[in-house]
Amino acid sequence: MPEAKRNDADNIREELGYLTVAEILQLCATQQILDPSSTLISRKVQLGAGNVFYPGTVIAVDSQSSCVIGERNVFYPGAFLSAENGGMLLLGSDISLGPGGVQLTAGRADAVAVGDKARLGQGAVVSGRSVLGSGSQILGAVQAESVILADGGDHTSNPPEKRGSMLRGSGVARGLRLAPGDVIQAYGDFSSAAVDRQQDASA
Repeated sequence: MPEAKRNDADNIREELGYLTVAEILQLCATQQILDPSSTLISRKVQLGAGNVFYPGTVIAVDSQSSCVIGERNVFYPGAFLSAENGGMLLLGSDISLGPGGVQLTAGRADAVAVGDKARLGQGAVVSGRSVLGSGSQILGAVQAESVILADGGDHTSNPPEKRGSMLRGSGVARGLRLAPGDVIQAYGDFSSAAVDRQQDASA
């Protein structure tokens, strides 16, 4: 039987440091990948088991950088993760990235860490030296740069004042540090907005 020929798309994937479609299919033994042909995963990524990848997910990691991903995370359509020039991405388990085109980017000397059961969605962008603690949330078109969101319970836990801290709305959040249960809802400059305490939706 003649050896199967590699297609141009696979050659391009290899040149750019991504797994080929065949290698993505092999990952389906431990991952749930809904559309292998539209999913790009760097060879440098270390993956735990049981992650879910929707179409259009991209995880780009260059030769100088690293990306470690835990288990049972959900990457909704358009999720984009990038580590380059020595950047580092560290993701725990049971994290929700999306819906809404979430981006995590780590460049030179940057590291973005996301704790277990964190929830990011609706266009959130995280960069710089950021630590998003367990249960923390960023919801909306928030550009979060070098922020520290404290650990806490996830968004379903009670009491709400013990949940991971939260940014919500749209705009720029730079250099912020929030405690458990804190929430900032803003539209513009988050640094000038009030810090409130999380409450149940019915409160």
